[in-house]
Amino acid sequence: MRRPSSPLPIRPLATVLGILLLLTIPGTLLANGGTLRLANVPMGDYLVSVFTDPTPVRPDSLDVSVLIFEQGVEGVPDGVVVTVRTELLELHGDTEDWPDARAGMGAMLQATREQADDRRYYATKFALGAPGRWSISVEVDGEGGQGEASFEVTARERGLLGHPLAITLLALLPLGLAAWWILRQEEGVESEGDAGSRRPGAGSVSPVGDPEAP
Repeated sequence: MRRPSSPLPIRPLATVLGILLLLTIPGTLLANGGTLRLANVPMGDYLVSVFTDPTPVRPDSLDVSVLIFEQGVEGVPDGVVVTVRTELLELHGDTEDWPDARAGMGAMLQATREQADDRRYYATKFALGAPGRWSISVEVDGEGGQGEASFEVTARERGLLGHPLAITLLALLPLGLAAWWILRQEEGVESEGDAGSRRPGAGSVSPVGDPEAP
């Protein structure tokens, strides 16, 4: 008699897919934060960390987030003036696409908690204005002290892999592979069960001759 097929393990499948989905959430949904550029830089009584998003850096959109801790004080310090300055050090790519771009160009912006998606950060969102090598400096000024630190990034124009549709497809690829693997494992278990039920004598009792017969 054929054994009934075991049902598809919905809970394990849903659990695996759910975990992978969390791992593939785009970085923009986890704002603020991003790539760490400066870590716990002392500025007076402050410890300052700076993040940028997205990665790689694009010339048309950049989020600079500043996380500030004051030594001996709980929570995020208020009333801190955070200034972000940018300067183009070297222009890359076809200058015809950026007719106004030139080395030395830049901007000065204020990062505030009101601009941040996560109020633990001071943040500012802007466009650099051209692909190339950029210097970004962050200045902090408050009751706990002041200071400034800088770092460099290279902004690149968005290619094929930078397109939102391509990013979505790449993010969903692990989900598809995980689902395929789980289904294959389940099919293998069912096949083994069916093969066992079809073996000669499986599930039945063979007649035994009379031991008294000649």
